[in-house]
Amino acid sequence: MDIQGILQNLLITMPIFLLSLSVHEAAHAAAAYYLGDPTAWRLGRVTLNPVPHIDLVGTIIMPILSTISGGFMFIGWAKPVPVDWRNLRNVRRDDSLIAIAGPASNIVLSVLCVIGLVLMSMSSIGTVHGTVGEVLHRLLNYGMIINVALAVFNMIPVPPLDGSHLVANSLPHNLSEKYRSVGIYGIFLLLILLNFTPLGRILSAVIGGIIGLYGTLGQMIAG
Repeated sequence: MDIQGILQNLLITMPIFLLSLSVHEAAHAAAAYYLGDPTAWRLGRVTLNPVPHIDLVGTIIMPILSTISGGFMFIGWAKPVPVDWRNLRNVRRDDSLIAIAGPASNIVLSVLCVIGLVLMSMSSIGTVHGTVGEVLHRLLNYGMIINVALAVFNMIPVPPLDGSHLVANSLPHNLSEKYRSVGIYGIFLLLILLNFTPLGRILSAVIGGIIGLYGTLGQMIAG
């Protein structure tokens, strides 16, 4: 085990991961506030400060273990953003929009990272500033990968992930309630699916495909 390499990797990936999760959760909270529910806003969840969003197991322990084991470095989660459905005008529609806001924010961040990489390739930052340019390139590259991974991972339709809200809100009420109740076992189910079924390889392929598309578009823009 390359301890030094793991530590160096964590020093770069963990701050990006925390920022990306914070943006993700703040987007949920902001969307809920916009749609009429101020619950998360009152709890200070509309913030990029990672502290209110941190879940010890999901935000700290799981990403570190995933990195050390060479597994999915994007396996992790934050504290769920509380939503009081009584404040929503259209529960099914609004709950779906709140759920989509998180992954959508990560896609926006990943695109911004790609734009940064393209601008670097079109300038002399990487060559003139040497180590600074290399570190910046790694930060942007990891930012792109982590945010694509977070967006794809959170759209898995297993409660309580964001994708499950879209499925639950499309089901009849009785089936929706039964489906949502799986959430208490959702994390354990996810770990089983990712490690013992083709789901992990499928996710890797989807993430790789999106990153490859970004790379192709970046090359076309950079000329």
